[in-house]
Amino acid sequence: MSERVLAGIVAGLLLWLPAGAAAAAAPPQGRQVAFEQVVESLKSPDAKARLGAIQLLREAGYLEAAPAIAPLLADPDDRVRAAAIEGLVSMYLVDERHTREFGRGLIREKGATLPLYAFVQREGVTIPNLAPPEVIRGLIGAAASPNLRIRFDAAYALAVLGRPLVRQGQFPDGRAAVNALMAILREPDPLMRLAATHALGRLMGAARQSPGASPELTAQRTEVGDQIVVGMNDPDEDVRLASMGALGEMRYERGVQSLTDLYNYYKKGVEGMTALDALAKIAHPGSLPVFLAQLGHREAHIRRLAIEGIGRTGDEAAMREMESRTGRDQSPYVTYARAFARALNRDYSQLPKLVEGFKYSLLESDTFDYLVELGPPAAAELAALAANKDQKVRAGIAEVLGITGSQASLETLAALAADRADLVAAAAERSQKRLVPRDRAAPRAR
Repeated sequence: MSERVLAGIVAGLLLWLPAGAAAAAAPPQGRQVAFEQVVESLKSPDAKARLGAIQLLREAGYLEAAPAIAPLLADPDDRVRAAAIEGLVSMYLVDERHTREFGRGLIREKGATLPLYAFVQREGVTIPNLAPPEVIRGLIGAAASPNLRIRFDAAYALAVLGRPLVRQGQFPDGRAAVNALMAILREPDPLMRLAATHALGRLMGAARQSPGASPELTAQRTEVGDQIVVGMNDPDEDVRLASMGALGEMRYERGVQSLTDLYNYYKKGVEGMTALDALAKIAHPGSLPVFLAQLGHREAHIRRLAIEGIGRTGDEAAMREMESRTGRDQSPYVTYARAFARALNRDYSQLPKLVEGFKYSLLESDTFDYLVELGPPAAAELAALAANKDQKVRAGIAEVLGITGSQASLETLAALAADRADLVAAAAERSQKRLVPRDRAAPRAR
């Protein structure tokens, strides 16, 4: 998602925020009230009391309070519904402060809400505890709210809290969720179509990773994918770009021809790049001629995407041709993409070079995405590089191990949590929280 698209989201969102909403979203400090008393206040006829209870529970982070907050997703007061959505998202975040800082690095305008910040963080945003069914069902209901801001936040919250459930085959009422988001996808407001496109792409992308575990979602894959293909002709440019990105996240092969036609039409610019990026993510064998034809392109980012696409296909002949034609290419984008393509095909010889990308601001994001995509098979190799001399590299490895690693990674993360560099220690501590479930009856660690 480009910064320009994100700026458009927030500019529109500011129009929806009720007066005082930003102040109401800030959790109170220094208040200690009995847990049972606060939960009981969620049922108060006074909207202010319900708001206060949500904020106290949000601050404390007691996961066992989530089912009690869920009914407020249908509260008659829009302020309470908005607070319930943000409060529930907050409770399942690894580190809300980090999520906000990360989000603000992409969304520079004021007014973005927590579900959007959590969505743009993408990987490693939530703890391993799964949101209970009551929360997901409540968010599905909130996605049909007459209030634009509630529907907007509910869509992004479904993407954030629903993705881990989809991956583990525990997402409830998948058909109802898709129907709710598809209804938003047909709304006249482009910001709402944008939110639905993002959420559907995220959930369907997760379903692709575990199709047997998410039959309700995979059963609707074609219906959703074809509708998102239609979105590539939307009158709003941001929706068109989001549609391409969602097809890439879904790895939707039925969209390959349309994406190819778009790339051949634009060739360059944001729409051409986004179409090629989606093709590279889908990595259909039929796209190999497109990828191979771009290896000599004058723009390094186009060559990078072509290499990524070739690497994801795993085609041995195409890999050999790619190596032959780009072996002398000194663009850092190309050399790092080539290392990624090799690692995807279980050649980890260039992994030490790949992690060096964390040193450079222009390569940091790509490096993170590459290592996350390599997944658990590369985790042991990655842990062996955690003693790198550069603190940015150690911090990057720490972040990734919390996403792709396992309990076996905790020893490495414990060592990194004791690192002298605060940057590294903080990243390792976040990753420990990603791998170790939180006690539902305990407050959130500070």
